[in-house]
Amino acid sequence: MSYTEFKFGYAKESVFRTSVIDDVGDTAYKLGAFADAAKHPSASYDAIPIGPGYNSLEVAAGMMFETSAEMRGFYTLIVQNGIPCWMALGKSATTGTDPYTHTITPYTDGTLLPSFTINVEDEGTATDEEFQWTGCKVDSLVLSHDAKTANILTAKMEWMAGKEADGIALTTAPQLPPTANTDPYIQLERKYDISGDNLDMDGLQRVDIVIQNGLEPLQAHTTDAGTYTGEWTYQFLEANMKGYEIQMLLHPSTVERKIWDDKRNHTNTKDYTFKWTRSANDYIKVTATNCHVLEHEKITPKAGELMLLIVRLKPEQLSIEVKDSIAGGLYGG
Repeated sequence: MSYTEFKFGYAKESVFRTSVIDDVGDTAYKLGAFADAAKHPSASYDAIPIGPGYNSLEVAAGMMFETSAEMRGFYTLIVQNGIPCWMALGKSATTGTDPYTHTITPYTDGTLLPSFTINVEDEGTATDEEFQWTGCKVDSLVLSHDAKTANILTAKMEWMAGKEADGIALTTAPQLPPTANTDPYIQLERKYDISGDNLDMDGLQRVDIVIQNGLEPLQAHTTDAGTYTGEWTYQFLEANMKGYEIQMLLHPSTVERKIWDDKRNHTNTKDYTFKWTRSANDYIKVTATNCHVLEHEKITPKAGELMLLIVRLKPEQLSIEVKDSIAGGLYGG
């Protein structure tokens, strides 16, 4: 037996942990093109024996059950639209007609992150297998661009799932959302102090924009028609404050000394933007507001080596503007 094709599809849930991919005719969407090795969520269980009694060498029959079922999934994607950004931040407001403008921010009124059903089909030379996870939410998202390697916008997504279910062999394979552009984002404009000096960061070699949601599963024992079905997550707690960080590999340029001075003076916070553009009507723009400089290396390179400095920023706020031809409903609107 061998598998030669893997189909990953998602759909937004209306009710947390209630599957919206439960029929062969349902529509599931692709997040983007997979880069490197992509893994679907895999389950990890900690089994705790209950009531073995004193001086017992073995657990009594029926007294062992699986508990603390925590499931995580890791995707590495070539970004082809801004939907992963909305999944990680939670709130999206769409304006205009095609091309639409989507403004993506975190919720400030206590609204929880959206949840998704993820359906996976493994197809090969023998019996196909289908797997599904419900109540999936994005625990972390890292947007990356490395000028020395792929030189395109990629993303690493870490999911947490609420429950495992039987998968569905769909009639139609998952596709990108309608009108989505299939090209990667290549052109990166990067600006320092956009409300002041507004300088290009010409020496930027690599940038990683990190969003951490700090999900913590709340779990309970469950039954199905009177039959015990294990302990599953019934909701995720989210961190009171989202964790944002920008990590850069920077060759000294016009901004290097200014960022160094910002590190020396903790009140010097600046706004940064990172904009990936296909065209005037197709882009992803990340605005990082009030960035504190957490780290700024000052090193002397070896003879003949390029001088690259590690710089880490802590934004107080993060917002993302996306312009594309995808309707607002697929951004949660």
